[in-house]
Amino acid sequence: MSQNEKLYEYVGVVHIHTLDSDGTKPHEYIIKLAQKYNIDFLMFADHMTLASRSKEGWYDGVLVIIGYEHEDPTGINHYLVFDVNEVLPRTLTPKEYVARVREAGGIGIIAHPFESRQMQKYPPYPWTEWDTYQFDGIEIWNHMSSWLEGIACGNKLKYLLKPRSLLHAPPVLAIKKWDELNLSRKVCGIASADAHGYKLRLLKLFWRTVFPYKIGLNSLWTHILARKPIPENFQRAKDFVFDAIRECRVFISNRRWGDARGFRFFAKSGSEFASIGDRIHLSPELRFFVVAPDSSDIIFVHNGEKIEKKHGKTAEFKPFEEGIYRVELVREGKVWIISNHIRVISGAK
Repeated sequence: MSQNEKLYEYVGVVHIHTLDSDGTKPHEYIIKLAQKYNIDFLMFADHMTLASRSKEGWYDGVLVIIGYEHEDPTGINHYLVFDVNEVLPRTLTPKEYVARVREAGGIGIIAHPFESRQMQKYPPYPWTEWDTYQFDGIEIWNHMSSWLEGIACGNKLKYLLKPRSLLHAPPVLAIKKWDELNLSRKVCGIASADAHGYKLRLLKLFWRTVFPYKIGLNSLWTHILARKPIPENFQRAKDFVFDAIRECRVFISNRRWGDARGFRFFAKSGSEFASIGDRIHLSPELRFFVVAPDSSDIIFVHNGEKIEKKHGKTAEFKPFEEGIYRVELVREGKVWIISNHIRVISGAK
């Protein structure tokens, strides 16, 4: 079960807050943690500010990208914005700022689109403007959002002491919407830490950092696959990451249940080869393959429907029709890996 093409893999943490907004540590502290954990890129997104954009660059093997998190005048419809020169006016509607980011050549990712919880101090910030098509990605799993919703539903002590323990699966509505969007165009599925390093007062006696950055950086990872190595030049390296997101050459992993580096999902038909984010022609010889670093349940998904399941470190699947295909890997009932899609099309090669 060998690939026809070598792929380079890079692991990143997306959606990180710092002292520039409501985070609790500076960029430099978080970058050092990333170096310690062998993370390849970081994507910072503080609220409505690009104050530290001059800190972008390479830091001993870690690519640091700084964007910001936009919100509408009511405080909802949060949007991660990268590769723009200025913060857009807060008075814009979601449809307007999504369009403005696209017009500026930037990249935009919808944040925690289906947040829902009853917490007065930490209300939900869902995405409500679906009458737009110019966004590049969507957070299909956000650790902070999942954590807060877990706290709101109970088990507070468990989640305070073990903030990764609730990472069982992404929100069903987010996955469903993501699959639906990809039926008509590419929309990248992203995993986000939404790291803040929050401190809470426990039992009204003492303060505790319940969601430290070392946890945020070791929870939900976004992996990029590419046919060429990342460039040494910073601007080209940044474009490399953005192009991978736009083309959906991405899979996400839940670090809590294992290191997913080395995972591959690809399709072959004769001399034709497709990796995540690619398309391939339907033929009787077409097969999909999965290679994983450890055993799991491997679920084959077509157009959002789970159609077949196998167990092991490798798997082979045969598609029978056109559409979008992806896989989910599950370990002991916990979602470990989710790939972006490979599109099967008809017609001559």
